[in-house]
Amino acid sequence: MENSIAKFEIIGELQELGERAFVHKVRLRNPEITPEELRLEINRWYRIRPGAENGDGPGRVVDPSRFR
Repeated sequence: MENSIAKFEIIGELQELGERAFVHKVRLRNPEITPEELRLEINRWYRIRPGAENGDGPGRVVDPSRFR
């Protein structure tokens, strides 16, 4: 159980790191971006990043009921 919790925490940390890296890249390209524009860019990125169309990451799509 503890191992599963640790893995989940790492996933959350990686997600946060990815978002921070994306924000940094956007601000380098557009230093004048407003907080609202930045939030729109982040939301757009979450929808179009690689694998987003399948729920999260690249790979084989599986039936989520197998995790119940």
